[in-house]
Amino acid sequence: MLDLISFLTQIPVRKEVKIEGVAARSYLFPFVALLIGLPVAVVAFLAFGYLGAANEIAALLTLLALYLVTGLIHLDGLADFFDGLLAPGSKGDKIRAMKDDKTGIAGLFATILVLLVSLFAIKTIGAGLTAAAFTFNLVSLYDFASIFIIAEISAKLGMNTCMVLGKGFADNEGLGALFIQSFSPWKYMSALLSALLIAVLFTASFQFLIVFTGIAVAFLVSYIAKKKVGVMSGDIMGASNELARCTTLLLWAILFT
Repeated sequence: MLDLISFLTQIPVRKEVKIEGVAARSYLFPFVALLIGLPVAVVAFLAFGYLGAANEIAALLTLLALYLVTGLIHLDGLADFFDGLLAPGSKGDKIRAMKDDKTGIAGLFATILVLLVSLFAIKTIGAGLTAAAFTFNLVSLYDFASIFIIAEISAKLGMNTCMVLGKGFADNEGLGALFIQSFSPWKYMSALLSALLIAVLFTASFQFLIVFTGIAVAFLVSYIAKKKVGVMSGDIMGASNELARCTTLLLWAILFT
């Protein structure tokens, strides 16, 4: 778990990460998502609670807290994926564009769009939770925790789904290949059951079903990657993480606010 936390977050629990151990235990990603979602929920709870009508600032502080905890590694993967996806030429040309250290206009646009959608979704959700007679208690904190834990579990389930779908690719690239080789359908079932268990604990009624958003996004990302790029890489898994979280927050804002 220490390796997993160090790999997926900026929490300084271990100086050196054994990447082989992370790949072998990637089915535990939903539990790391729980650790990520909790501090972000606390920041959102305090920001929206104390700032009152300044929902935009509260949403911005929440988004900053999210990336302070998780880092920018997956956001970088999102940019690289879209640079490759929209690059002209063959699949080989697209792969080379993904590996390019420079961020192109497609990657920049995708990054800004995901951040903006996430920001406005968080603003809408937070404003909805504090619109009534808001009080600083455990019930209100639980409401915020539900949202950010489920969104993060959805994101990590998206990555796990890319790992199992990646086995159907003819070729795989770099770090992504290690995760795909270490993954299995049984490990995927373990990740899925863990995600559902945590989702049920942190949501009411049928809301836990929104955690499947990450799976749907991963299927779409994998299909596009296979058709346009031909490989499953760490960048594509990272892109799935960011898109799944963003989509989950957006759907929550639309359906439950």
